[in-house]
Amino acid sequence: MKCIRKDVVLENESIDSLKLEKDILYNIEHPFIVGMDYVFQNAQRIFFIMEFVQGGELFRHLVKQRRFPESQAKFMIAQIAIAIQHLHDKKIIYRDLKPENVLFNTDGYLLLADFGLATKVDKKTGLAMSFCGTAEYLAPEMILHKGHDHTVDIWTLGTLLYEILVGIPPFFHKNKPAMFHMIKENNVTYPDPVRHKICVSPLAQDLINRLLDKNNKTRLGAKGGMAEVLEHPFFEDLDMKDLLAKEIKPEYMP
Repeated sequence: MKCIRKDVVLENESIDSLKLEKDILYNIEHPFIVGMDYVFQNAQRIFFIMEFVQGGELFRHLVKQRRFPESQAKFMIAQIAIAIQHLHDKKIIYRDLKPENVLFNTDGYLLLADFGLATKVDKKTGLAMSFCGTAEYLAPEMILHKGHDHTVDIWTLGTLLYEILVGIPPFFHKNKPAMFHMIKENNVTYPDPVRHKICVSPLAQDLINRLLDKNNKTRLGAKGGMAEVLEHPFFEDLDMKDLLAKEIKPEYMP
């Protein structure tokens, strides 16, 4: 149950975003997106009643496991990409992809949750202008306040894939201005496989590098969306129809 104080919504002038969050949760039915069964209110609060997802946040599992093998990372990232594509098809940008917002169900499959930062693009410009998200996952165009489109979600997908495989986001720094500079200027680097005993395959590196293209116009998926991302050879041995039907046995269970 998510309890939302009406006075806080009014103070933050976030009525439109709350309505959008309610519409997403209540109206979108998808195997990889959290659904809402009921919504009601009293004088002070609005209540969202959602399905109970027992497996916990991907964040908790990542802390425990430190990182996941590529086969499991592929299984997880593909589900997230499919879920986000479903939102993009409805002209919704998610904007808050991070391990805390991805939930494990008891069957080992994932669900995308928390749509508080989701938005619809401007019909005229095709862009959203607000600045939001979690610092280490922000795309360069968000930091530069240039306006952004669906490709910010593609950037965060690349960031999450890197974190799942390596254990930390690619441009993480404790100093936020330094981190923002790294996001805007630095190339992605990978741990030395001998020294750190972390091996990211050439295929995975190629996918991450193309997802983390600083130029959102040439970023993988800029033209073809998540469908283009899922056509990358990294996913070649994963049957998307079987994945969507949940006919693949997960190798990691919560």
